[in-house]
Amino acid sequence: MLCYYRGMLKAFYYRVNQWKVTNEHLYLGILALFVGVLAGYGALVVRFGIEWVSMLWTGEATWSAALQTIPWYMFLAAPICGGLLVGLINHYWIPKGEARVIPGVLEALSERGGRISGRKTLAELASNIVSVGSGASMGREAPTVALGAALASQLGKFFVLSEKQMRTIVGCGVAAGIAAAFNAPIAGVLFALEVILTDYAIATFTPIVLSAVIATVITRAHLGNNTMFSIPDFVLVSSWEIPAYMALGVFCGLIAAVVLKALPKSRHFFEKHVPNPVLRPAIAGFILGCCALIMPEVMSIGYGTVESILLENIDPSIQGMVLPVLLFLGLLLIFKALVSVICSGAGFGGGMIGPSLFMGVVAGAFFGLIVHSIFPDMSESYGAYALVACAAMMAAMLQAPMSSILMVFELSGNYQIMMPLMAACVIAALVKRAFGEDSAVTESLQERGIETSWGLERSWMRSVPVSRIPWKSIPKISEHARLAELKEVYVKSGKGCVQVVDDDDLMIGIITFADLQEWLLDATLDQVVVASEIANRKVLTISEDDNLLNAVTLLDRVEFEQMPVVAADNPRKVLGILSRNAVFSKYHKLIVKHGEKMDDNTHV
Repeated sequence: MLCYYRGMLKAFYYRVNQWKVTNEHLYLGILALFVGVLAGYGALVVRFGIEWVSMLWTGEATWSAALQTIPWYMFLAAPICGGLLVGLINHYWIPKGEARVIPGVLEALSERGGRISGRKTLAELASNIVSVGSGASMGREAPTVALGAALASQLGKFFVLSEKQMRTIVGCGVAAGIAAAFNAPIAGVLFALEVILTDYAIATFTPIVLSAVIATVITRAHLGNNTMFSIPDFVLVSSWEIPAYMALGVFCGLIAAVVLKALPKSRHFFEKHVPNPVLRPAIAGFILGCCALIMPEVMSIGYGTVESILLENIDPSIQGMVLPVLLFLGLLLIFKALVSVICSGAGFGGGMIGPSLFMGVVAGAFFGLIVHSIFPDMSESYGAYALVACAAMMAAMLQAPMSSILMVFELSGNYQIMMPLMAACVIAALVKRAFGEDSAVTESLQERGIETSWGLERSWMRSVPVSRIPWKSIPKISEHARLAELKEVYVKSGKGCVQVVDDDDLMIGIITFADLQEWLLDATLDQVVVASEIANRKVLTISEDDNLLNAVTLLDRVEFEQMPVVAADNPRKVLGILSRNAVFSKYHKLIVKHGEKMDDNTHV
């Protein structure tokens, strides 16, 4: 009876696998629904976790609500103590050198086929919640996105998805995370396609939409259909305002360029001057606390301050001293940029999406006050400029203009804002790009030499094993053979190299013309020198079960024209010789093949 049920189970599993192959799009669509559910509840975990930690320190769910009531020493105690805990989590539970939050997702897609460690995910979640809840000037959106992607990756690993399917399902997690964080499903879809996957094929688009919708439904069911902060009514007073919004785009692009240049410098500063990584977040927390004693609005996410600026309800006072609004906004922008860069560089968890929105709103209000004071009859008040700059700063920092435009449009629901949004966001992204192509989600990866712009090609290349690249046989000669015999074998083979083997027929080295040429002119050495004396033992090899990506990477790193292919179970057993021409010929054929497939596909 047991054998009968076991056979039935095997038959069922076989049929499911067959169905998966023949109905791939439907299968991914079903998995996308589960990803949406997981990411939606993941977003709630991040949000409520941050609020719980915040309540431990302030008695309120957000720092913005408690700025006027908590004692002064809490501005120092919370980020310092929280920083110590974050430092311990980072040092002992998050792998050294690995990127976190959204850069970590990109790294996983580029380097590991979308596979994200479950242990790292839990440690990173704790680090992010403690950081933002303890007042670190970071955002909760990137942790929400990273958790959605990680949960999707775990689901993909459970169902043994291919690398191509894994990319799509991780993209579903990203879209669902953004959709849940902002209550903006369209922006979530565009963010996943524009920033993470850079793939607009309809086969990718469909499951991503499903995930974003389901995640949004779940968060709305628990939190209501509310935006992160109140959005003012927007009116375009005159078409002459469009040039002002274009200038606002330039202003935001310049600020983003400065902040992004400062991020690696901050990271290097802490690495150089604070050798103990456990202490780095605590020291940054002390600096943050000192700044908060002067300008408390810089603590944590700061969406309460963002809402006050958008609704033009600012309290422009520092330590009881009322300042001109323009001066207050200028100081707030400088302080927020400074502490965000410091917190990020020191290793606090969270992301730069939240600080980007905050800095954008403050920069927009600052710019709008100037414009409105000069052209009061031809311009809207500063709240409108703050709203547009919110998107423009995000477009510049993330190099994601389409996602930023649609996000603020979804939040506002006002079509009049579209033209100013389009003008400001595109120009902000272009201005930032003039200072470098990196963004807040790629700069740390590019510094480590991880190229994310051709992640799709990497996925294709990883799918091609070395065994499918044509290789040639390689002549071999005993390590005891004399030079005369070696010359004869080398010339007759015409392969440009000879492998030298031991008595067990295993390679001990390779001889090329470069190794042989210094022995050619002296005939007296023909019966004296043996092959083992000439063999180059520092041989670059590649395993038969390796892939095209690693073959291209290895050959691109060295000047060799050929490298031996060795057996997977024995790195000294040579199966053949792989030429540079064969590797790059296979690469070009692969790109052409997939390019034609993408052209044949219906694109969004």
